[in-house]
Amino acid sequence: AEQHRFAGFRQRTSVGCETPAMSAIWVEDEDGWAARSPKGFPDEGTLHDLVEKAPQLLPLAGSPRLTILGREVQLGSGRADLVAVEPSGRLAVIEVKLSRSSEARRAVVTQVLTYAAYLHGLTPEQFARDVLGSHLDRRGYSSIEAAVAADDQTSSMDVEAFRGKLADSLRHGRFRLVIVLDEAPRELIELVSYLEAVTDGLIIDVIAVGAFEIGGTNVVFPQRIDAEQRDRDSLTRTESTETGLVPGAGDFVAAVEGVPEDARALLTRLVAWA
Repeated sequence: AEQHRFAGFRQRTSVGCETPAMSAIWVEDEDGWAARSPKGFPDEGTLHDLVEKAPQLLPLAGSPRLTILGREVQLGSGRADLVAVEPSGRLAVIEVKLSRSSEARRAVVTQVLTYAAYLHGLTPEQFARDVLGSHLDRRGYSSIEAAVAADDQTSSMDVEAFRGKLADSLRHGRFRLVIVLDEAPRELIELVSYLEAVTDGLIIDVIAVGAFEIGGTNVVFPQRIDAEQRDRDSLTRTESTETGLVPGAGDFVAAVEGVPEDARALLTRLVAWA
């Protein structure tokens, strides 16, 4: 069997880039290093199946473990691709799109927000009975708690605490909304960045999953597109499309004042050191 060494290189999320997902994996074989571009997914269902079978591959903020509760779950007038829950009791709604779909840019955000609005205010009993219905039965679980307990690798689940946190998630609308694509369009990232900046109760993850074939083996490379990356990239963005050196430190010092507070102290120290 052939043996391959490979390394993935990811582009940073950039306001000037249309698709900030990883562009290539470099593979070393007997002929040396060569780039392998993503082969993509043949259809949306293939990516959907992948996420359903292995939700742990999604690099979500905070690194929670998701338990899938249902697929094509009726939420109001639409169907959510996947509904899941974290051990913390926070519910997650997952939508899967290919970037070539017109919905991958802005409509998908409307979809997940509509689903979140439908769930908001339900009791755990209403959620289990009216929303999940037969989804749990088809997966062999008698309840939401049983599904999470079966997926608990540490066997440390506190059932009563979980029920209380699930009720809190529903009551206050504290959900995780996950958008999974093969490539993440720039305008989607900017919209999600804005929503997270002005919303306290929601966590919104945009995940780009690259698909590759290396030595006859399928390889996927998931990347979370950081909603805050847009702010960090603004330090290097200029009005001109050209790049080059700028005399002095004035522009950099001025830009430091506009970054999030947790990064500002480090950059201020860097300026003093320089």
